[in-house]
Amino acid sequence: MTRHIDTVDVAGIAFQLSCRFPKPSFWARRHPEFITRRRPNVVVRIEYEEHFRGRAGRPVGDTVADAADVRRQGPALLVSTGYYRAAVDVRRGRVAVRMAAGFDVAGLMRTLTALWVLERGTLLLRAACFGPDVSATIACGLPDRATPSSAIVGWFAVTPRPDGVSVRPTPFVDRDSPLRTSGRRATTLWLPGGEAGTPRLGAAMALRVLLPSVWQADRRRPAVERTLDLTTRIVATLRGDEVGMINPAREEAAVG
Repeated sequence: MTRHIDTVDVAGIAFQLSCRFPKPSFWARRHPEFITRRRPNVVVRIEYEEHFRGRAGRPVGDTVADAADVRRQGPALLVSTGYYRAAVDVRRGRVAVRMAAGFDVAGLMRTLTALWVLERGTLLLRAACFGPDVSATIACGLPDRATPSSAIVGWFAVTPRPDGVSVRPTPFVDRDSPLRTSGRRATTLWLPGGEAGTPRLGAAMALRVLLPSVWQADRRRPAVERTLDLTTRIVATLRGDEVGMINPAREEAAVG
């Protein structure tokens, strides 16, 4: 039977999606700017099942959480949620997925992206990004009305570097309009706070506020330690320019 095949570049990793049904292709082509002809780094083979049963052995409902359970199974990882199970071979770049019929692959692909980018010293971070390409701002945890209308909101691949923080867009954003796939250099980090008149955060408090915005697919100890290290480096790098605190209530009043 003919399979639908598309390759999507997410943060420099080429994921090839292969399925007998077109639904994964619909997701891939939602942002055609990420479609690539590069040789895939990761091949994701998806099989839909009409009678898929979730982790507890129960039939899948209409609404299921995306938070994944990751554990080692022999040489591979087993990644599972209430609506899919994926055998992941990170070393060989192979993923075999069984998924409940009708579900979109966005949640699956976000989790796979988080697994692979962490291996490359990168985090998948929920944020708003705006400003010049060489001195952009990333803002985490702020209400929509507290961010500029020009901001792109969604999940970004964020990498700490000696000269700043690299921020690359991904297909996991909150709008369907075309995106620029090129990255930016962030120099400013804004986080929410509850007290007015406190313009800067200490590193420990910034970490505490920033960590909930990271998509931590793998919650095993080595992966969590790596995430903590990368988050600490992001805060330390941006702190040299600006790590600020914004009171969301005051910002909403000012903007609205």
